[in-house]
Amino acid sequence: MLAVTVGAVAVAGCATKGTPYATPASPSAPVTSAATAPTAGSLPTASMTPLPAAAGQLTGTQLESVLLPTSDFPAGFAASSSGPVSSGGTLTSAAAQYPLATVSCSDFVQHLGSTGFGETAMAADSIVGTDQAYDQVIYQFGTASSASAFVAGVQSLAGRCASFTAPASTGTTATFSLKATPGASVAGLSSVELVQSGTVSGSALTLDTLLVASGVDVFAASAVGLGTGSPAVPAKETIIYNLMQRQAAAAVLG
Repeated sequence: MLAVTVGAVAVAGCATKGTPYATPASPSAPVTSAATAPTAGSLPTASMTPLPAAAGQLTGTQLESVLLPTSDFPAGFAASSSGPVSSGGTLTSAAAQYPLATVSCSDFVQHLGSTGFGETAMAADSIVGTDQAYDQVIYQFGTASSASAFVAGVQSLAGRCASFTAPASTGTTATFSLKATPGASVAGLSSVELVQSGTVSGSALTLDTLLVASGVDVFAASAVGLGTGSPAVPAKETIIYNLMQRQAAAAVLG
């Protein structure tokens, strides 16, 4: 998943910008500045009213402004020193570098949270504490059907990734597993819960990720724990709903 350093161990997954897209596309619809999106507060999961789905396109740079600020997370958590990841200031129409039907399990977990899945734009960030972290990701696709297909493809991929090896920290590898199940509803939308588990340097690692497709977007939130349980507050559903609110304030709505 995303590159997070929990405690002193770099866990599996590298949120790098990957290979730059060679063929930027023009926006399919005008956008407003994401910088005007309101700061999201903590919301109880029980009061998630449906939100309009986005149909227009934001660049990765604009999507960065949609990501939740560190103040939305508990005390003791701070922004990752590597900063947010995004696809930059242009849109793309490039084919997926990591097609979900054929990508290896290791490549998938290393690149989820970065470019390369056929998106038109993306942005992601990690909020890191001691032995725990949160990840937040927005993937934007050219059509709503492509966004839904991405979530379905992740669920299908997990079925062939019950055991695989992947980099865990510099110079080492570890054995991990993926499991996907239906997740909790978010604002009336279905979700997929993807759990990556394994052991890193003798400590149990859990990356618990919720993915929701809404319009042309896929929103994902992860709770990460190394040698301890993954953090529960704010809930992944709350993180995604707040992201959806901020994105709705910034994007062209359908």
